[in-house]
Amino acid sequence: MNREMRRIQEREERLQKKQDPGKDKASRRAAALQAKPQTTERKSFFRRLGGYLHEVRQEMRKVTWPTREQMIAFTTVTVVTCVILTFVIFGIDILMKNLVFKLLELSQ
Repeated sequence: MNREMRRIQEREERLQKKQDPGKDKASRRAAALQAKPQTTERKSFFRRLGGYLHEVRQEMRKVTWPTREQMIAFTTVTVVTCVILTFVIFGIDILMKNLVFKLLELSQ
């Protein structure tokens, strides 16, 4: 059960409690226990795995995949940005190294 379904269920329970203020706590609890579905045997590992993979496949069908042109553009921007930032950080590193060496020379 996902968060949205859980929130809907909790909201319905709160509304139901407001509508029936005369019920005491014990009767509400008994009604809640009766409303719960009976627990069944746990499914085997392979059935659970198959169900999970089936759900993943269904969700992946809903994904809007980028076109080839979009992927080329996104990849190009990423690579160019990485190269530029690499050179900037390299330059800052060289400047800082030289600055530290100069300071060490002056202190001696």
